[in-house]
Amino acid sequence: MSNFEFTQNLSFGQYLPTNSWFHQRDPRAKILLFFFLMMAITLARNSYMVLAGLIIVFIIFRIAFVPFKSALNGIKTPLPFLIFIAFFQLFRFSPGAENPLIFSIWSFTITMQGLLAAGTIILRFISLILTISLASFTLSTSDLIYGLQSLLRPLNWLKIPSEDFIMVIQITLRFLPMLGQATEQIAKAQAARGASWGVKKLNLKQRIQLIIPVIVPMFLTSLQKAETMALAMDARGYGNHLHRSAYRELSFKKQDGFLLAAALIISVMIIIL
Repeated sequence: MSNFEFTQNLSFGQYLPTNSWFHQRDPRAKILLFFFLMMAITLARNSYMVLAGLIIVFIIFRIAFVPFKSALNGIKTPLPFLIFIAFFQLFRFSPGAENPLIFSIWSFTITMQGLLAAGTIILRFISLILTISLASFTLSTSDLIYGLQSLLRPLNWLKIPSEDFIMVIQITLRFLPMLGQATEQIAKAQAARGASWGVKKLNLKQRIQLIIPVIVPMFLTSLQKAETMALAMDARGYGNHLHRSAYRELSFKKQDGFLLAAALIISVMIIIL
């Protein structure tokens, strides 16, 4: 039955309450930390700085007591797509005096810069995926919502409804595990009726033919759940933009400030160097 456990490979949307020092930090500090880190990894100029960002991510994994196995499971699904993108980076550069030729076949040439570009893009995307997974493991849904409400509150002064944006994020986080569970149920139901789920020796065409019957009922199920949620939200008065009190009051401590300052300094160094 492990072939049907799609939610195991979905690291985003899963919270691990390890009660570590990092988990106890203010949600606003953690949100800004992950934002700074993602911007630094995205804007890093060379592979060494991307590797430095990845090392920082692994250090935070260690501090937060999050097992690396949970993080690596989230890389398995997009890894073929990343390899596909990196493959085209191999042939971008022409050989020259400062770019030695490594391998050539017909009119395609693989150079040292091409290998570095392919490795950098894989490293960059893996670092971003791990950062997003780490944010999911250390930020609960309530922490994320309360933190975003506090950080985006100044937008209300500009007549920008930040509550609507936060509500979209909350619904998205709620729907991702639900879609994974719905996909598992559909695949198990089709396997019980004779579908080839669990057969390892399938070519690409057979895999596509196997996935298409799952996509249609999955979309229908998601649309039905979205309609039910919209009716429930309408019945409870969402969208009136009334001033609402918060059940939880956030407190920013000195340790949160030190953590945020360290994240900002490291992110700036990764971008500049």
